[in-house]
Amino acid sequence: MLTAALFVVLQFGAHAAAAPRVSIDCDGPQSVGYRVLALEDGRKVAVWYPAAAPEQPMAYSRTNYGFMGHVALDAPPLAACPRVPLVLFSHDLGGGALQSIFVTEELARHGYVVAAPDHRDAGCPIGSDELKPLRTDKWFSSPNEWSDQSDVERLHDLREVIRVVANDPQLAPIVDSTNVGAMGHSLGGYSVLGMAGAWPLWKTPEIKAVVAFSGFVEPYVARGLLSKMGVPTMYQVARYDRDMQRLEGENQAFLLTAPPKYFVELKDTAHFDFEWTNLLCLGQTSVAACLKTKPNAAVIDRYTLEFFDRHLKGKAASRSDVDGEDVNRYLRVE
Repeated sequence: MLTAALFVVLQFGAHAAAAPRVSIDCDGPQSVGYRVLALEDGRKVAVWYPAAAPEQPMAYSRTNYGFMGHVALDAPPLAACPRVPLVLFSHDLGGGALQSIFVTEELARHGYVVAAPDHRDAGCPIGSDELKPLRTDKWFSSPNEWSDQSDVERLHDLREVIRVVANDPQLAPIVDSTNVGAMGHSLGGYSVLGMAGAWPLWKTPEIKAVVAFSGFVEPYVARGLLSKMGVPTMYQVARYDRDMQRLEGENQAFLLTAPPKYFVELKDTAHFDFEWTNLLCLGQTSVAACLKTKPNAAVIDRYTLEFFDRHLKGKAASRSDVDGEDVNRYLRVE
């Protein structure tokens, strides 16, 4: 699980200059807007979206180690194009809404509204450079003791995010909040699989497709619940992640999951390499630089984007989605 101590090096912050509008190309890469909304209890939600202004370099926090976002801060959404799907992001235990900028920012660049809340266990919440103590009440080694009440507050957070985005005066005209994807890392993967129906009481009708990044799947495997989901599902795992997962974890989960389903095993990684967090981009100056120099960052984004394009936008698969040449293993069952 991602610890707060490691996560702090990857939170980013909050400055961007006003800029003129951009030209409109609804089918091409978009300029990314960024703004922060709030849940009812005051916890924050990071939102990236297609914007009607050009991007500017922006540090999401003071602790950025030279890694900058490129967004149009609080810019008007690009309302001239058709409505776009909403994608939720659920962070790891001790992580935070901003822990995977190279994924969340880049998805918005390709025509999605992406919304990530700080869950109650966030180690370094939006707008803060101070670490919060990491919760220690988790029993990850006892999956049989988990139930649909385990971390149910994450379900409530993510459902509230759908409502907050759908009711926001600026975002409402551009987002299709009935066509929602969800992605999550580790405990966040557990959360979005639950929303897809792995916990039947968590089933959220708006969720049309889910991606679990090295997801904590053992409670669902132990109870044989993954066949209950009924939405397209992608598991992304690290090559040396096996000691983290009972019965080979996601591989076993993949066998139990109803199709359509996808299994992507990255090359030369392990769970504690935090391959799905901004730690992957250390030493890079931007998301673009990270995607250019870090092969697994590009792989994570490409497979995630093509999966959501197929199942939220109805687009056909491209060659990289079919042959799996850039990963250790790739399986797809329709």
